[in-house]
Amino acid sequence: MSDEELDGREPRNARQPGSDLLAARDGDALAFDRLLRPMLGKLLALSRRLTVSEAQAEELLQEVLIRIHRGLAGFRMECSFRSWAFSILYRLARSPGRYSLQSRPGSVALDETLPDRMDVDPFTRVSARDLLRRVEASMERLPLRQRTALHLRSVEGWSYEEIAVALDTSEGSTRNAVMHARRSLRERLGDLL
Repeated sequence: MSDEELDGREPRNARQPGSDLLAARDGDALAFDRLLRPMLGKLLALSRRLTVSEAQAEELLQEVLIRIHRGLAGFRMECSFRSWAFSILYRLARSPGRYSLQSRPGSVALDETLPDRMDVDPFTRVSARDLLRRVEASMERLPLRQRTALHLRSVEGWSYEEIAVALDTSEGSTRNAVMHARRSLRERLGDLL
C-alpha cells in the first residue's frame, strides 16, 4: 500500500489524464488549479511577448484565465486543452484596441544586478546582454502571428499542428509564419549569427 493510500489521499497515478479536465468542468476548483498551474508560466511568457508592458501582460493573462474558467463548460475537446487555452490568449492579444502590440520603446527587462560569481568575463556578460536586447527588439518587430508562432515553436517546443490549432489556421500557414519569422530574424541579426 502506498503512502498516499495510507494517508487517505488518492494515489498520484490513479488519476486519469482527462479526469482533472472533467472535474474542473464540473466546478472542482482544485482540479482547475491542477489543470492550469503547469501552464501559467508559459501563458505569461507569451503574454509578455505579445504586449507592450508587464502590466498589460498580467492583465492579458488575468483575462485569459477568466475566459478559460467561464468557457470550460463549453470546451468540446476537439483539440488539446493546452492549444485551446493558448488560442484564447492569442485571440485576446490580437483583438483591436485592448492591448497595444507595437514594439516596446527601447525596453527589455533584464536583470541588471551583479553576477552570482565574479569570475564571469565582463565582456562576455555585456555581449550576451546586448545580444539578448537585439534578439528581443527584432522579435518585437515581427507581425503578431509570426511572433506567436515562432515563440510557440522555438521557446515552447510545440508541433506545427498544435500551433495551427492555437492560431486557428492551417499547418502550412503556421510553417510559413515560422519560416518568415526566422528569415526576418536572420536578416536583422545576420551580423551576430
